[in-house]
Amino acid sequence: MSGSRKERPLRPFILLSLLAALAFAAGCSDANSPGGESHIDASGNSVSGWVVVPTGGSHSTVATQEYLSGSGSFSCTQCHGADLSGGISVASCYGNPQGCHHGPVAGWVATPPAAQNHGVSAKKAPGSSGFASCQICHGNGFSGGGSKVSCFTCHGVSAPHAPKPWRGSPYTHATTDTANAPVCYQCHAYTGTANPNNPHVPPTPAPGGTAPGCYNGTMCHNQGGHPAGWAAPAPAAQPHGVSAKKDGTVAGQGFPSCTACHGNDFAGGATGPTCLNNAACHGAGVASPHAPKPWRGLSGSPYTHTDTVEAGNAPVCYTCHAYTGTPNPNNPHVPPTPAAPGTAPGCYNGTMCHNEAGHPAGWDQATQHGSAAKSAPSPSGGFSFCQDCHGTGTTPPANFGGGTSGTSCYTCHGVSAPHPPGATWKTDSTPTHRNTTPGNAAVCAQCHQSGAGAPSCFNNTLCH
Repeated sequence: MSGSRKERPLRPFILLSLLAALAFAAGCSDANSPGGESHIDASGNSVSGWVVVPTGGSHSTVATQEYLSGSGSFSCTQCHGADLSGGISVASCYGNPQGCHHGPVAGWVATPPAAQNHGVSAKKAPGSSGFASCQICHGNGFSGGGSKVSCFTCHGVSAPHAPKPWRGSPYTHATTDTANAPVCYQCHAYTGTANPNNPHVPPTPAPGGTAPGCYNGTMCHNQGGHPAGWAAPAPAAQPHGVSAKKDGTVAGQGFPSCTACHGNDFAGGATGPTCLNNAACHGAGVASPHAPKPWRGLSGSPYTHTDTVEAGNAPVCYTCHAYTGTPNPNNPHVPPTPAAPGTAPGCYNGTMCHNEAGHPAGWDQATQHGSAAKSAPSPSGGFSFCQDCHGTGTTPPANFGGGTSGTSCYTCHGVSAPHPPGATWKTDSTPTHRNTTPGNAAVCAQCHQSGAGAPSCFNNTLCH
């Protein structure tokens, strides 16, 4: 027909594009409500507030909640594909340059001690965040999932957390919202049989079928914090003190275990309760995790550090008691031979107070320990100093009978006293008590008190 144009059939690729658009509009948009697959409006755009960079917007909350209620399946895959890499929407959930999801978010994964944004987000309550949100892309087992990115590569273990112990700085599980318990339960469940991923068997395991919880016996604990009687005034049993002084290289005990919740400086950390200046516990004005001075068993004190295991605990003691060649008000015991700079902290290597456990060679000779014992009471001399380790009390064998050292002075001295047997030590012969500093009178009075009043060598309360 002259002067007219022939109708041309639609090209195949145009037809396919239209079909895809129709399918997208039908499957991904049915209203303007901001929920489920209906977040696309009639124009094909996301409704307002659906995506907010970089906080996530309302879609992240909806996606996580739907994922949880659907036991791992949710409608996002209808448009974005089973692996969320695009699907019929051709909009991938990964690597979006605008900051959708965390890939491009600055500081999402950082090297400690920098802030760990993804860790803080993962430990929040399920909703717009939480462990379940991580599972959406990284898989129920965190080994990759649709994102093909495994959490294990960075974390160094086959788990969504850092390597053990992940109970203290820079990583801790103590700040995790307990609503994440069902995800933790996947690995840490206690069902009555040994579980290598659960070294903390709950004291009272939960009955079968109990919903996972952090403090209900389904995993590690039966209660938040410590059990009843954990901290009690002396002379009652001191379970937390005994536990704190055990081998610190063993999970769940030693000073490092305390720092996991109470902070490296014991000022509160993740849990809030501070060990410092706590009148009800460690003592008012005590800026340390131990009892008020002398905490060496001196003068009848129920507290002593002499039964603390060195392994694992020495580095924690070192944070306050280090001797680095300059005066340290927290270290009155300057080691006779200070350690070279860079020496690893130890109780008996000159990095803190001592150069050896116990006394040096030749100490059992009267010319050595006798002179120290008879000197004025101090952190390194006097009868009370001996009692720190060999036992304090008013009658044998409490006084000098062994104490925390387990070594009785009576074995060498031959009598139940800190002096030698016989009457010669009362004269000018060697040995003699006449060169004993009067400041030791209070200890002499434990056996020799004969008059009323404060013990003194020359006021008729003892002998003269």
